[in-house]
Amino acid sequence: MKIGVYVLSKYAKQTYSKECFDVRINAGIAVVCDILRRGGFTDIEYASSATVNRFDVILFSMTADCDWWPFIAERVKWPKGKYKVAVGGQGVLNIRPFLPYVDYFMLGRAEGVITELIKNIDDYESPYVINSKTFSPEKEYYINQVADIYPYDIKLDNGQIYHEDVIGCNHRCMFCGYTWQRKHVKQEEFNYSGLWNGGKDRERAMIDMDNGIDVNLVKLRTTAIDGLSERLRFNANKKITTEMLRNFLKALASCEKPHQVKFYNIIGYPTETQSDWFEFLNDIKEADKEFKKQDKQTCILLHSTPFRAMPATPWACKPMSYQNYRGKIASVLGKGLKGNIFYQGNAMWAVESMATESLCTVIQSTIVWRGTESDSDNFAKIALSKKFASASSAIKQATLEKYFDVETLFGSYNPDDLPTKYLNSYANLKKTWKVNTQQEKRVTVNESRDI
Repeated sequence: MKIGVYVLSKYAKQTYSKECFDVRINAGIAVVCDILRRGGFTDIEYASSATVNRFDVILFSMTADCDWWPFIAERVKWPKGKYKVAVGGQGVLNIRPFLPYVDYFMLGRAEGVITELIKNIDDYESPYVINSKTFSPEKEYYINQVADIYPYDIKLDNGQIYHEDVIGCNHRCMFCGYTWQRKHVKQEEFNYSGLWNGGKDRERAMIDMDNGIDVNLVKLRTTAIDGLSERLRFNANKKITTEMLRNFLKALASCEKPHQVKFYNIIGYPTETQSDWFEFLNDIKEADKEFKKQDKQTCILLHSTPFRAMPATPWACKPMSYQNYRGKIASVLGKGLKGNIFYQGNAMWAVESMATESLCTVIQSTIVWRGTESDSDNFAKIALSKKFASASSAIKQATLEKYFDVETLFGSYNPDDLPTKYLNSYANLKKTWKVNTQQEKRVTVNESRDI
């Protein structure tokens, strides 16, 4: 059995040298190949669109939703052959728009699945693998979980050694695919005591500090709030109070070495209002007013990601905000200030990141997560279009609106109507959805959502 690991053309050169694909450090596909070699499959090489016919099986690691667009653009141009195509990875959740292009979709971890799939590649059935020939949205499929981390060290092609020490996350943020699609597993010695402070969890800095853990603020570079108000954070199960946030900001401003700290945030929650935005600004002001004017100030870089209703999460059915948030926070909160600065104070200043995704990017992501079989042809058409790829954001948005039902895609769903209703994780998400629906009904929104 000859197995080809497909490499997108934008990451490949003729020689597949280290300065292209290998430098990306795709640990996921490296683990898959290691599993296969340990299972007796040793004939594994890189593949391109020009070489797919040399292989019996083509594997592709779909690392994220954005990988579907270049993959389909190249997949439709592959020469016909007897090869089978199998994809896996974090981007494999909603498979419905891609049924014509893939034979097998692997859900979740490869352990206990990939070797048997290759052995029975002509006709394989599993609750963790979707066979495109027999798929039905009325069936139930499961994201494969594991009880232990991968036990072997893997030498990557760039020379680095990969060792897995944790799977998933124990925070249970309601929007987060990372935690709800992977059952949390960690080594006993793995430490969660704050980013760059002997641990690897950048999410915990504020919570750690509140619990009396010594967070090394000098070395801190990133953390997360995932909601501009206490109400939004708690609805998302991000238990960061107003007091915790303000104390954290004061500690940053008091730090002996002022520096920039990036705050990761989710923007555009269904119940979000302008008052939530101003609450965050007020938290910065209240923390900063205790300090005298300083020449060297701490910079708060707010990096916001538009909310996405991710499959296999408790919030998979929620509506999404249809607006472009790039530069929006600074325009609302930073009137009178230059550029993307929205606060300039005594010991700290705050600026909105320029890297906020545009609305057209969010639309493309939503098509992947909520599209159906009816979107397959248009998906390929857009993916193949060089004109679309080089167009402005405004033209891209108009094009996507023309070919896809964005109103439906961004709206709310009932669990039974969700395109990914067939998808099950380790948790009972339908029960979780009901709990969150009840919770949201208790939330009073007194202000317009038009922000």
